[in-house]
Amino acid sequence: MAVSKYNYDIPYKCRGQNAESLFTLCTRVVALNIVSHLVVAQSLPGNVKNVLVTLLGRRDLTGSKVRDSTVRILQSLTKLSSLLIPGNEVSTLGLVQLFPYLPHLEELDLSNSKVDDEVLISLTNSCPKLRVIILRKCPSFTDRGFKFLATELYNILVLDVGYTKVTDDGLAALSRGPSRHKLKELNIDGCQQLTSSCGSHLDAFPSISELSFNNCPLLLANEWFLSFSCDKMKTKLKNISFTIE
Repeated sequence: MAVSKYNYDIPYKCRGQNAESLFTLCTRVVALNIVSHLVVAQSLPGNVKNVLVTLLGRRDLTGSKVRDSTVRILQSLTKLSSLLIPGNEVSTLGLVQLFPYLPHLEELDLSNSKVDDEVLISLTNSCPKLRVIILRKCPSFTDRGFKFLATELYNILVLDVGYTKVTDDGLAALSRGPSRHKLKELNIDGCQQLTSSCGSHLDAFPSISELSFNNCPLLLANEWFLSFSCDKMKTKLKNISFTIE
């Protein structure tokens, strides 16, 4: 019979004279391993579930095998402000069903996930407070969903859409969107469909300080540098990253 591997990594601050109760420590261990044992979690007493919800609300789930079954737990975290689940295995339907329960979400990382345009539409409709959005390496993500996000969200500070199917039209929509005056960081690495003409749209972001467009060969045409001059780069950008083929 296979023996399950559990995570017993209790923070050092939980030890010593001010150590937490045995109940809290045991619940913390359950929270660390809950994603892999949701069936057991469903049968736990109500007071234990309440503590688990609190602990999970503080967790970064990076590296956890987050699947559709996990959504039932995450739906309880209605006050959650940050959700980091890169590489998750949640389906489109699972994500669409999750976001309406997270109206206070401000930071989201769905990189390397099954994000498609329906997910982005649900996200935009349900999470108006989003400020940090990481959608890197989500190959099913196109201009349809991006335009919806770009024109409906008002508080985007950091946006990473590297290695997606965003085009010049999508970036144009962002440059006209309600977050254009607040956007500080934009990553469009590997967006192969972007051309030199999108450079003119970057002037629409007066607060932008970090820009990355590695592996975007069409952006390095002479017209792009003319439309977004070096003088403007010096005054607005603190960090710019790109590659030349």
